[in-house]
Amino acid sequence: MDELELVGRRYEQVAPPRPQVIESGHARLLDAIGSTPRRAARGRRIAVRLAVAATAVGALVAGLTTVRDRGAAPAVPAGSAAVRLAERAETVARREPLVTMGPHQWVYVRSMQRGLKARPERRVVESWIRMDGRRFPAGRLPLAVRGTVLTGLPEDPEAALTRLYAEVDRIRAEPRSKGRVTEYVAGIIGVPRDAAVFDFVTRLLDAYDVAPRSQATLYGALSRLPGVDVLPDVPDAAGRHGVAFSIATSDASRLELILDPRTYHFLGLRDVITRDHGRNEEVSYWVARLSAQPVARPGERP
Repeated sequence: MDELELVGRRYEQVAPPRPQVIESGHARLLDAIGSTPRRAARGRRIAVRLAVAATAVGALVAGLTTVRDRGAAPAVPAGSAAVRLAERAETVARREPLVTMGPHQWVYVRSMQRGLKARPERRVVESWIRMDGRRFPAGRLPLAVRGTVLTGLPEDPEAALTRLYAEVDRIRAEPRSKGRVTEYVAGIIGVPRDAAVFDFVTRLLDAYDVAPRSQATLYGALSRLPGVDVLPDVPDAAGRHGVAFSIATSDASRLELILDPRTYHFLGLRDVITRDHGRNEEVSYWVARLSAQPVARPGERP
């Protein structure tokens, strides 16, 4: 067999190349054709054949890289509803200043939580959390989801997603004593890896004061996750309606991240039971973010 047939067979065994790789190879092919001297037809055929081979080899290398790089962002169609929503959020967020907070900055968060028991139950919760995960009062366990991951988070969606995968992998690999798995970790270690990243982002937004531009970066990363969809009208625990990213966390549940439909700021989240037992879907847990601001010390209210 010749070299081109060998490359073709190897290429069929790896993941599809990224679109930008194909476009780059196509451009190189056209450049090769345009720059080939007008000599004998045989010379032109050789130049074209070499250019095609280079394109195929480049695509093969890209495909192998996609397979081997466990932390790389998976391919998601550029026209998906999730990507379009993230792009709109990014456009709005770019009008805001870039804000970063150090690891020792305390944040005051006020939220409404709602669960469904015999009767719907709502309660307003106040919390003080430092960006490195420390909580007030001091006796409470620190959060595994640390706001410091936002420092230096790449604005490119795929690069940001790779960073988030690495942080989730760190949390999932940490040894834990029985009984020390909090609500902020259970949704990360007990679900598939992609759903764990989605859960990590919802907990990050829920626990800290995340600036609009950083929120948009997180949305861009989520939009590249496999299985992420968009729901056009979802209420939060306070009754406000927004648009939501969603992902299935199991065969019987779904997690939703709710955004303001105009500003795209984080509104809240919902856990939804989706298993069909002759009943409609049921929301098992709601959160509405009421306010979040940095403070000088724990216990202080803005």
